[in-house]
Amino acid sequence: MIHETNEFFSGRDDALGAELRAHLTSPDDAGFAARMRVVATAAARESAWDVLTRWAAPGLAAAALLILVVGAWLGTGAGADPEATAIQGTPADALVELAGDYAAPGGAVVLASFAE
Repeated sequence: MIHETNEFFSGRDDALGAELRAHLTSPDDAGFAARMRVVATAAARESAWDVLTRWAAPGLAAAALLILVVGAWLGTGAGADPEATAIQGTPADALVELAGDYAAPGGAVVLASFAE
């Protein structure tokens, strides 16, 4: 008789049950319950400010890294040829141009941008 192993077997696993019972049974059930209560109440006392304090340093480090990367990306055109920069422009120049352009583009401008 061939037994096929099925990793999704939903029946009872006696070996696993024996291991769990061996590790989770304790002669001092009251002591275990007391330790679990201490852990649960410590977790319940944690406020939203505690969570924010814990995440502040990694968040600030990520923001600083993002600022450095974006600054380096925007500054790549600083030492380029002035004629090439005037023709191509940098992303910062494009943002300045967009911010200074208050008139809505006409249909011809929009169609011309698709043709490029």
